[in-house]
Amino acid sequence: MPAVVTASVVVLKDFKEFEATNVTGKIVLFSPLWQGYGKTVAYRGAWQRVKNKGGVGLLVKSITPFSIGSAHTGSGGSGATIPTGCIPIEEVELIERLYNRQKEIVVQMSFKSTMKEETSSRNTVFEIKGSQWPNQIVLLSAHMDSWDVGQGAMDDGGGMAAVWQAMKCILDMSKHDSNYAPKRTIRGVFWTAEEQGYFGSQAYYKSHSSNSNENIFFVSETDNGAFKPLNFNSSLKFAGNENQKNRIKQIVQLLNEYEIPLSVRDSTDQGDVGFWTKDKVPGVNYSSDKGANYYFYFHHSNGDYMTVFKEGDIDYTAAIFSSLAHVLANMDDWKTE
Repeated sequence: MPAVVTASVVVLKDFKEFEATNVTGKIVLFSPLWQGYGKTVAYRGAWQRVKNKGGVGLLVKSITPFSIGSAHTGSGGSGATIPTGCIPIEEVELIERLYNRQKEIVVQMSFKSTMKEETSSRNTVFEIKGSQWPNQIVLLSAHMDSWDVGQGAMDDGGGMAAVWQAMKCILDMSKHDSNYAPKRTIRGVFWTAEEQGYFGSQAYYKSHSSNSNENIFFVSETDNGAFKPLNFNSSLKFAGNENQKNRIKQIVQLLNEYEIPLSVRDSTDQGDVGFWTKDKVPGVNYSSDKGANYYFYFHHSNGDYMTVFKEGDIDYTAAIFSSLAHVLANMDDWKTE
């Protein structure tokens, strides 16, 4: 739908300032400090609050700690009845400087958006059948959709490549020596429609939750950038009980011995596989040391190209997941000595 609004801009740092400011007839520009993606992204979905206070448009500083003139897209404006958009950090800072000098800034927002009809898309599923417990599933995953900007190489093509390579390594080894064949089934899934709201993983969860012939033993995802871990800020964000965490820690210690710096941290942030971890299935979400900030330089922007990755990134991420999957697929249970 087309939307054209011309109005004065009011620049605000946070929701506290917003609540204390008269924004009637104004375009609200939020310029929050970067506090990590999870906290900062809330401003992108603030159109309803702005409208309720009489605002006529919403602009948000792109949800990133660093910019080279790049706007970052993403969800949050769905259903908006006032113009809503993100603009690059540099442009926000220019407007903010003028605003702080008591200059009146008048902006024309001219947007045109179209909601396409719903269509069907598919998850992609592939697996290595377990030799002893084929109905127990060790699940590795990434998502295959991306936003319209960039290539989606980082979000989440790299995750897909790492999962594929991890499973290919296990398959190649088991063909060479049957002792390497997994006892449990290792299943890879590339989720569809993650960016729209985990639709692919949710559909898979619902369709498989009633399958009494299968037991999801473990779930995992990589969607914070498949970067080579360079220090111990790289982690497997873990959800599960203490026995399960101790087993994951043992596997990570083995990787540490091969000079792969990695830690284990408790986290409810499990992305697509959160449907299972809420059901008490143990899971991890890989986040390299670049996952907290550097990843968001390129996230949902035109900069998300294959050149984001450097030599070794995909290989090391694949090594983490192949080691993890192979041990979990072959151990007797979650108990540790």
